[in-house]
Amino acid sequence: MAMDKPTNTASISKTWTIAGIILSGLAWYISNGLNGDFWYLMWLAPVPVLLLSLKTSARQAFIISFAAYLIGRLSWFSYLLTVATLVPAIIFTLLLPLVFALIILICRWCILKLNAWYTIFAFPVFFTVFEYAVIKFSADGTAASIAYTQLNCVPFIQVAAIAGILGITFMLTFIPSAITLAWYYRTGKIKVRYIGGVTIILVAAAFLYGVIRINNFTPKSHIKAGLAVVDESLHTNSDHPNFEKEKQVAIAYAALVKPLTAQGAQVVLFPERVIGMSRPWADTITRILSDAAKQNHVYIITGYTNQKNAIERNSALVIDADGNVILDYNKAHLVVGLERQFTPGTTPGIFKLNGVQSGLAVCKDLDFQDYIKQYSDNKPGILYVPAWDFVVDDWLHCRMAILRSVENGFSQVRAARRGRLTINDQFGRVTSEASCANDKQAILVGDVSTQQINTFYTRFGNWLGVVCLLAAVGFILLASLYQNRD
Repeated sequence: MAMDKPTNTASISKTWTIAGIILSGLAWYISNGLNGDFWYLMWLAPVPVLLLSLKTSARQAFIISFAAYLIGRLSWFSYLLTVATLVPAIIFTLLLPLVFALIILICRWCILKLNAWYTIFAFPVFFTVFEYAVIKFSADGTAASIAYTQLNCVPFIQVAAIAGILGITFMLTFIPSAITLAWYYRTGKIKVRYIGGVTIILVAAAFLYGVIRINNFTPKSHIKAGLAVVDESLHTNSDHPNFEKEKQVAIAYAALVKPLTAQGAQVVLFPERVIGMSRPWADTITRILSDAAKQNHVYIITGYTNQKNAIERNSALVIDADGNVILDYNKAHLVVGLERQFTPGTTPGIFKLNGVQSGLAVCKDLDFQDYIKQYSDNKPGILYVPAWDFVVDDWLHCRMAILRSVENGFSQVRAARRGRLTINDQFGRVTSEASCANDKQAILVGDVSTQQINTFYTRFGNWLGVVCLLAAVGFILLASLYQNRD
């Protein structure tokens, strides 16, 4: 591929190049943080890099793109050190800018070769294909997606109900691509007219759909959920549970059930791995919670370290209001490295709570949209999620989980150690929230909508990924034909 001959260009000074790198890098750094506060900067971050790529050589474009995106990815570096250690953190931090630079190169090539208005789709198509591949093959599922930066813009993320997380990624990369090419083709009135028209239609449609979807729904029924976590210092965090210590933890959690039910809670959710259970005394620990459920006429859901058999698992129990264990679920997606002692489960957790079809998944399961989509076959109105976060990612990881609600049309109740306790509706709106990121005890009680909403995504899955893959092939073939005519 001849990729070093930009047309319609002027000389770009080093000052403008450095300024573009810094502007893009800072916009990515701020918008791709762990709190979602500056989500709108993600719409603008690629613009300087895309413009510079069309005005410089392929080699320069690669360096500019890599440097800018590297600055942006540094916002995650300290977090990655916490969850993945030094070497993986370095690899991940360098690998994504490398891929991004390659995406910019192929987009640049298509735009310069085709010189057409419809190349506004090149950047969103190729970037969406990249994320589609990551979602399919990465051990961390959707965790690296830029779509999660938008969770505070609730109308915008409703596109996930149609196209899943890739719908957000596509729109998020389409907007800066349209801005860039509207400027690049500014002297061509017909091109600018097409770009402006298509951009207005797509962006307006996305926001209008989101606003209508959110406001055109009236919840028909609710249940009240209670969430609780004790002081982090009470948890044993041992791979070799001690009966007396685990018993005391179980008693501490059981003691929280009564005050929660006094506030009307019909179900109580505790976080991931709050109690350890080994074979000799697992029944004794379970009975403490079963008695609390029976005495207070409430369902109890709790995560626990499962050493009841030769195969260790990260599990969660559902105990009904009569004190019976009705579901023993095994976490399906384990954290690489940190949970190597466990064997993953394979089956989604489905049960009924007071007649409401419900689901149970644990923490990282929610990073995998294809797995959670399996729950939609049973049409749960609520998904319960025991979780365990890392303090610094308390906003990010709970919001990653919340996007599964938008995609699949269910409410969600999530309780995380060292993170947040949240209740959200089918549209990703957080209706109740508390924090235990300070490692102190926290409780939360709130209403949860029980109504499941059918979505286009639950029927057709990642259809947009397939469409973008075909479009990427089309761009490459079409640009190659133009190349052959040179």
